Amino acid sequence: MKRIVLLLMWTLGVLAAHAQYVPAVNPPKYDKVQHWGGAFQHLDVMASLGTTGIGVEALTPIGENWRLRGGVTYLPWFSKTMTTDVYVGKDQSHFNDVSELMQQWKGYRMLKQVKMSGMLSMFNAKILVDYFPLDDNKKFRVSAGLFWGPARIANITPDSRYTSTLTTIAAYNQLYDSADPGDPIRSWGYAGLYMGQYAQDCHDEVHDVDHVEGDTYLMMPDDNGDLSIEMRTNSFKPYLGVGYELGILKKNENLKLGIDAGVLFWGGAPSLRVSSDGLNLVKDIKNVPGKKGDYVSKINKLVVFPVISVSLIYHIL
Repeated sequence: MKRIVLLLMWTLGVLAAHAQYVPAVNPPKYDKVQHWGGAFQHLDVMASLGTTGIGVEALTPIGENWRLRGGVTYLPWFSKTMTTDVYVGKDQSHFNDVSELMQQWKGYRMLKQVKMSGMLSMFNAKILVDYFPLDDNKKFRVSAGLFWGPARIANITPDSRYTSTLTTIAAYNQLYDSADPGDPIRSWGYAGLYMGQYAQDCHDEVHDVDHVEGDTYLMMPDDNGDLSIEMRTNSFKPYLGVGYELGILKKNENLKLGIDAGVLFWGGAPSLRVSSDGLNLVKDIKNVPGKKGDYVSKINKLVVFPVISVSLIYHIL
């Protein structure tokens, strides 16, 4: 019995001594983003489709539970149309008088309505940081970052077949400005596209009240007959959102599906600036009629832009 105890003690001592001399091997550290290695040691690519358009990105871990990604998104051009009545003064009661006068003088007859088309598009570069907060669920993430792109995201212009009408309106307004006080046209007023009423008093260059709140607002072309409305936001737009990633092929762990939901903060409601006078249809004008009024109302409520996208992520390095 004593020999057996001594043999066991000797065996345990040998094993303990052997364990002390086994070289330490540090296993590769898991970066919590579904790949082995440390910061910038791996690279993924992503293709996405969503409310900001189509996009491509590169993704790389930057530390435990953290990932950096950057890329671009592009929303292709698409158009919306709206029709606007041509007013002379506060209504269309003198429209025929002006139309006949300008036909005799310029050879063009004004149309009673002008159709305009808005071309909406967005291009943005972006850089985001993803954080994976759950150690036991490396699929859920929180994302924050910055989008940058041109401030103008839409341009609304008259259709080409209405060019002569706008040129005629511009010529009449110049005639109106130069008319003698006793000329009948001085009682008709300016011609332009009816867009609602002034939302507050408007002042001229010397700060005199030019229009009071509630006056009819006519959107007029410049002296060359040119007219457009620009929709603008901030160039730099912070982003905050969440996402989820999961594998879609059992035989290919390098391919994942991603889903993102968040918001772009673009500094309040976008502006709709009229090229000829600089007024903002969203803030400076009220009671915009018809379909264009619906557009203006929706834009005024769009203080943040919703971002929803679906993406494919592929691990390449």
